[in-house]
Amino acid sequence: MFRDIVGRKNLIEQLISAVQAGRIPHAQLFWGPEGDQKLALALAYAQYINCRHKLYATDGHDLNGLSSDACGKCPSCIKFQRLVHPDLHFVYPNNINGGTIKKDSQSLDYIEQWRKLCLSTGAEFSYNEWVETMGIGNRQAIINVRDCSQILQDLSLKSSEADFRVIVIWLIEKLSPSTASTLLKTLEEPEPQTVFLLVSEKTDQILPTILSRLQMVKVPKVETPDLEKYLEKSGCDPQDSVLVASRSQGSLIEARLQLENNEMRQNFHRSFADWMRMCFRLDIAAIQSFSERMGTMGREQLKFFLENCMDELQGCLMTNNRCTQWLNASEEERSFWKNFSAYVSNQNIQQYYTLFNQAIFLVGRNIYAPALLTDMSLELCRIIAAANKELKRKNTR
Repeated sequence: MFRDIVGRKNLIEQLISAVQAGRIPHAQLFWGPEGDQKLALALAYAQYINCRHKLYATDGHDLNGLSSDACGKCPSCIKFQRLVHPDLHFVYPNNINGGTIKKDSQSLDYIEQWRKLCLSTGAEFSYNEWVETMGIGNRQAIINVRDCSQILQDLSLKSSEADFRVIVIWLIEKLSPSTASTLLKTLEEPEPQTVFLLVSEKTDQILPTILSRLQMVKVPKVETPDLEKYLEKSGCDPQDSVLVASRSQGSLIEARLQLENNEMRQNFHRSFADWMRMCFRLDIAAIQSFSERMGTMGREQLKFFLENCMDELQGCLMTNNRCTQWLNASEEERSFWKNFSAYVSNQNIQQYYTLFNQAIFLVGRNIYAPALLTDMSLELCRIIAAANKELKRKNTR
């Protein structure tokens, strides 16, 4: 429901007003960065459109600051919340998994996995998490011609119960270009009482012919204070809420992963510290062993580690610049940052960030992780050695 969305009240009120005025566009694109509840917002909107007994704040209902919301109790709401409403259809990237689905995959083949992941994460998860859920290995997931044909088949049937039949297409940028023509006419002239809700994280990758037929709904990242309040209401310790919210930078996916992996994050800090010490000593044997060990992690876990490394570098940089009053960290982290901060400066921070950002990108493209980490380590050795040389030069003046 709308009141389960973190912040973004102005945007939600715009959607509510449009529904109340009877101005429901037939095709909308919810777009924004990863982790900003685009899918959750689209589902809440679909539920509100079809709710039989909408609630209004003017009637005395506590709707978390909103003027109206779905009741959450009528038969339509219950089915939408369980993602089993017969007039709610999903399309999402997919591929064969080599096991239960060996050829000609389509979204319907993975509907049970899709529902389970949506319900367990509040409909807030990454593309890589979905790929791992399907178990398709290194195969790229796309929206294929069979998915588009299924949409046409669904639209050929009459609505079962809902006022508006809803087609949710998650990550439309994954649409195969060769199948786009199948959707064009449908998006331009859909069946009556049909609403397309598309979700995207990379609008520049959507075909212009598709994009031109959509009404854009920009979904901004959640504000840090709103995320802090949400985490506290979810049972998170107030001190941890501040730390997680500041590190998540508005991403609910990142916040969830941090909460799920709090102990892991502490282990990651120690791994990062050990890694930097190896690179400082130019200990090739230790670096090789480290790369092999860390390279066995899954994609999401390795990306999480590398993202944590960037947070560590930011902590070192802020310590170097004496900006520690804004840092939320444990004593162990602060102690390491103080010792290592001399090697992370305004002059070389961009080199660090470029190196780690590129690594995160490559991990998402299924690169062989041990080799990547080894190459990264050698580059880190060079950056740290240059910083050490400059430090010695300054001390001999």
